Amino acid sequence: MTTGFVIGDRGLGTSGDTHPAWMLGHAVAGDYLVVGASAIGQIHLAHGALRDDAFLVRTSGPWIAVAVADGVGSKTLSRYGATYVVEALTSLLLRQLSPPLSASDELRKEESFVISNNSPPASVGEVKLCTEAYQNITGQEFTDGLEEWRAKIGVDSFDLEMELTQAASIGWWPSIQAKHPESSALVSQQESSIDNKAHPSKQIGSDADVDAPTLNLLTIMDEAFQNTHLGLRDHANRLELELTELSCTALGLLLNVETGTGVIAQIGDGAILGLTAQGQVIGLIEAPDTGDPQATYTLNKPNFKTHLAISPIEAPKNDPIVAFCVMTDGLSGDLLYSPDPDSLRHWSQKVDHNLRYAASPAQAAAGMLNWLASYVVSGSWDDRTLVVITRQERAHGNCQAGAEQPEPA
Repeated sequence: MTTGFVIGDRGLGTSGDTHPAWMLGHAVAGDYLVVGASAIGQIHLAHGALRDDAFLVRTSGPWIAVAVADGVGSKTLSRYGATYVVEALTSLLLRQLSPPLSASDELRKEESFVISNNSPPASVGEVKLCTEAYQNITGQEFTDGLEEWRAKIGVDSFDLEMELTQAASIGWWPSIQAKHPESSALVSQQESSIDNKAHPSKQIGSDADVDAPTLNLLTIMDEAFQNTHLGLRDHANRLELELTELSCTALGLLLNVETGTGVIAQIGDGAILGLTAQGQVIGLIEAPDTGDPQATYTLNKPNFKTHLAISPIEAPKNDPIVAFCVMTDGLSGDLLYSPDPDSLRHWSQKVDHNLRYAASPAQAAAGMLNWLASYVVSGSWDDRTLVVITRQERAHGNCQAGAEQPEPA
């Protein structure tokens, strides 16, 4: 049985604009804490505009798919493109890695499961108590957070007395662990079958076995971007808009939380960073040089593939990656171009520490969103979006992080 979740921004269509000014999401996948947050930029608030960024995290079994998109600010409807892209890209990334529907029942019958001690209670009455406990723990903190945002945003044209309404969807699912090793073997056989289908010329057992999984993931990422581009064209037609109105950048990450293998991709601005066990921060991918510092290449362009970078996730030898950060340029611009060469490393360690040692995933997400919405850097007014996947238990390295909330770059 394959389980999963989806958190973040949902696609916009002709049924209306439901894109919020602030968004957060949180979940736990295996040993990893997943937290995402997106905050409207100061310039958009000042001009009465809406948030153009979008993020979505979707899982299936051990696979996590992350997509982050930044709508072009000069296009007033670019959020319709950004939300479509994160929905489509995460779905397409997982499509070839999920068992076919026809095999789901057989896979469930073959596996024996036990519910972990950390799983939520199963009965309706106990779930009700669980929801009440969640409200008691986090409800006031969210309310306090909203008040703190209103106090800290502080632009002259932003009405501090405006009414802010919170909307939330909260889901629980059992944490399922395989009881017998045969279950893991079955999943491995299934993944091997996927590799063979994607690369019939590289059958399991050939001399290219080592390269086949990596090449398969690269192909999955490449095809996901290609099909998302084609779908974006259809989306523009359905909305009766020009494709340029949906202009947006895109970043994608596909990670197996059991093996640590994965693949990343980027077109346009933003960044995907890795924090290692020894506390080093590395840029995992870089979009091709445009030759023009003022030019931003977007997924909607016909020749988008010439500006698309795709790479397997590669960690330094003997220093595994313990956290991934996917962000739009509203944040990466503040971090990557700081005059302090150590600011990025210190920031990454503090964010990682704050998330892992928060009292709950909900508090971790609320704190990160509050920071994104309220920190001040001169000349930085854009939307800010950040998705972090961090391993909660560290078995290797000596990564140390500060206890304070992250400071501006």
